[in-house]
Amino acid sequence: MMESERLASLQWFQQLAKVTEVIGQHEFVTTLVDALSCLAPIRAATVYLYPHEGLPTALFECDDEGPWLPEGNVKQYLTGFYLLDPFYGACVDNLASGCYHLADVAPDHFERSEYYVAFYQHAHIEDELNYILQVAPGLTLSLSLVSANKLSDAALRHFKIISPWVLSVLDRHWEGLGNDARGERFESPFARKVHAALKNFGCSLLSQRECEIAQCILRGHSTRSLAERLVISEDTVKTHRKHVYSKLDISSQSELFSLFIHSLAHAQGVLGKDPLETYLGMGARPIPALRQL
Repeated sequence: MMESERLASLQWFQQLAKVTEVIGQHEFVTTLVDALSCLAPIRAATVYLYPHEGLPTALFECDDEGPWLPEGNVKQYLTGFYLLDPFYGACVDNLASGCYHLADVAPDHFERSEYYVAFYQHAHIEDELNYILQVAPGLTLSLSLVSANKLSDAALRHFKIISPWVLSVLDRHWEGLGNDARGERFESPFARKVHAALKNFGCSLLSQRECEIAQCILRGHSTRSLAERLVISEDTVKTHRKHVYSKLDISSQSELFSLFIHSLAHAQGVLGKDPLETYLGMGARPIPALRQL
């Protein structure tokens, strides 16, 4: 079937009917993903609930057949890696409800970041798009769809064309979510500590500007992107980065990523403080090789 004909096909309308029939039932997400797979092959799907001030949770996940490494699975993602996810950042920054491709939200050098290596390259994921639904103030629902191949321009257009329908059925299926999803699970003291970990990372050793540089490097920003974002010259960015690496006694982005992830384990007891201070105070050092995480 020609790509241009898929949204006008009998098969597509049959899939729409199937999804509509199971709204509110346990097989809803599976049926929805089956329908979306008519537009392009989908390797895995996850529905995340992102409280802007709390811990995210996976309302649905289907990735058991993927060759995931430990650092690339949903469980590991929810321990704190999500803080570096550009889709998570877009959600908590109140990006308007809609369908977004990875290229729409990721920094310019995201594919060079250690986060990308852990959650995309190691898992043989080539592309991702999310249907983002702003459920209520401070609460976002996101349907993540990942592919083992780059999505074609035609497929991306189709996914975006049907965005109003997808968001509507997601909203109907999880109707009332904004009223009852603010429990202890999402606003616990530990949640606040994990969120503070990225903001405070390195603050005991670095200047405020150097902390900003470190956070942006972790997220995948290039020197040019950092310069534009912080309204400073590229040479100044390079100088700050050199100081960051020197003060943390590291020499690469990989070591910076490792240091951040290992210090996250100590976020539980350091609300308002630098988790790195506790980690290094134990005599620990970063583990440069990502596969050792």
